[in-house]
Amino acid sequence: MLSAERHELILRILRRSRFATVSDISRAARSSAATVRRDLARLEEAGLIRRVRGGAEIAGAATADELPLEYRKGIHLEKKRVIARAAADMCDDGETIMIDGGSTTFQMAEFLRERELRIITNSFAIAAALVPRSRCTLILNGGIVRMDSQLVLDPFGSDMFANYSASRVFMGAFGIDETGATNNDSLLITTERAMIERARELVVLVDSTKFDRRGSLFLCNFERIRTIITDDGISMAHREMIAARGVRVIIAESPSAPVFPR
Repeated sequence: MLSAERHELILRILRRSRFATVSDISRAARSSAATVRRDLARLEEAGLIRRVRGGAEIAGAATADELPLEYRKGIHLEKKRVIARAAADMCDDGETIMIDGGSTTFQMAEFLRERELRIITNSFAIAAALVPRSRCTLILNGGIVRMDSQLVLDPFGSDMFANYSASRVFMGAFGIDETGATNNDSLLITTERAMIERARELVVLVDSTKFDRRGSLFLCNFERIRTIITDDGISMAHREMIAARGVRVIIAESPSAPVFPR
């Protein structure tokens, strides 16, 4: 199990029981006590847990989505990579696209380096990944860099995105359920809504673990979403639910991923 996956598991255990011993976590993660203690130290440094005698407890209402981007990039990595590749394959050279910051959208950078696109993003991490050897034109919005998520967000609400128009915006979400897409960050969701308004199509990138999860903030309904790209772990019930709402579903399991047409 990768360290990022252990961190997610630890947070799930602590959200469920509020406290767990090192031995409990060690058994669940099939890892040594020494490894678990190192994991707990890193999660405590991130402010997500508190170490107490014999184990750890959750700090507030921490979730795996509150892990720093460097951790989240490694969770379900292979799923995120196939989803990101399918998203990149939708782009044509010469297009203007927007990419919202996130652990799945970050993976798109690898597959876009040799393309000739105009990319507008709020992600310092995506921009940094593309700058060294990319043929794309990059536009990064101004604001404060959040070091944990590596997003650039404007606390004053200046709508830089109003000056641009994109063919597509690629975006993640905390969860997808029968109401649409949700997230949890009030400052980020304001930026995301501005990006959605300036793009002709919204493409949502979510791995199959995101279905039937609901964040505290409503991002958009299915009428605004053109395409959802996910992995082959999605259930048939969720495929049918999304397709019934008129949204194209791409199952990114191979270059010839099946598509449920709109």
